[in-house]
Amino acid sequence: MKKIKLILLAIVLMTITASVNTSCEDLTCNGKGTLSIENKSHSTVQKLMINGVNYGTLDPGETKEVELSPGMYMWQLVGISGGSGCSAAAVTITECDTQGFSCGAK
Repeated sequence: MKKIKLILLAIVLMTITASVNTSCEDLTCNGKGTLSIENKSHSTVQKLMINGVNYGTLDPGETKEVELSPGMYMWQLVGISGGSGCSAAAVTITECDTQGFSCGAK
C-alpha cells in the first residue's frame, strides 16, 4: 500500500512540475518575439516605423524594444530632426527571440 501511495505521489508531483515548467515557459515571451532597434546617430532623432506604423521616436543613442507576434516585418528609422534615416529592412521575428539592429545615420 505504501508503494502505491508513493507511486501516486510521484506521478502527481511530476504532473505538477511539468505543468509549472510549461506555464513558466509560456510566461517568458507570451508567444512573441522582440525587435530591438538602436539609434546610433549623434544628433538625429529618429521615428521608428514598422510595417508603416509609427512606434515612436528614438533620441540619439537610444534603443527601443518592441514585442511583436512571430512573422515578417519591414522596419525603418526616419530622421525627423534634420538628419537622414535608414533604409527600410526586412526582419523575421520568431517566438521568444530578439532581433537587434542599429542605424548609424549622422
